[in-house]
Amino acid sequence: MNSTTNHCQKTTEKTPADPRSLLITANRDIRSWLATCPHAQTLSAYSLALRSSVLIPLPCKRWSCRFCAEAKTSFLAARTRDARPNRLMTLTVNPAHYDTPRQAFDETRSKIAPLMRTLRGKFGDVEYLRVTELTRKGWPHYHFLVRSGYLPHSVVRDRWQELTGAQIVDLRPCSRNFRAYTYLLKYLTKMHSIGWTNRHVSYTRKFFPPRPDRDSNSLDLQETEVHEIHLASYLAESCSGATVVEIAPGVYTLNYSPLN
Repeated sequence: MNSTTNHCQKTTEKTPADPRSLLITANRDIRSWLATCPHAQTLSAYSLALRSSVLIPLPCKRWSCRFCAEAKTSFLAARTRDARPNRLMTLTVNPAHYDTPRQAFDETRSKIAPLMRTLRGKFGDVEYLRVTELTRKGWPHYHFLVRSGYLPHSVVRDRWQELTGAQIVDLRPCSRNFRAYTYLLKYLTKMHSIGWTNRHVSYTRKFFPPRPDRDSNSLDLQETEVHEIHLASYLAESCSGATVVEIAPGVYTLNYSPLN
């Protein structure tokens, strides 16, 4: 199972009724067909659950990757909808206090925790998801989706000014028809331009509701091996003449039928 040939010659024993499939030839656009992270590596394994050899793209999961950023945004938005935030908050920085945007980010990001401790001490639980955005001139500011009781604007503003010297704070309730996906998409899709940090998003431990326990290996994978190559290149270089089949979402297998 450690060799490429073994994976190409395994025949699928269990597939959907009309699975998506593609014959692998030199002139096929496999990358476009796969529609996966362009920086992905490839996991090869045998799935006891599917009773088949499988190939699984392993995305890079970086915010700088548009494919992964969109997938992470969708995931965060779905979970944020379930978290039911009831407030939107924006905290700015005062550029006059810093030499560079990076310095402003490093120094003000560390002030968020003491701000929240103050608010919790006065008003009870405050749970949030934070997203960083840059202004047109490159200075950071922070958008929050918050779930809390009443938070007086004056208290938030005065404490943030005390901590950072910034006076501009926006605090408003979420409307009932608030759409987490639209809100997050607006800010998260801009983060490709933040080259000096990967700390684009953070959230408190209790912001998201607990998820039901899930089997960490529902495919029941055996004989796993990670190949430092994109699945499209793996297939093009090693499996010409095979038909790649999407046996489950994001999980592929091969029906091997040599070309004449």
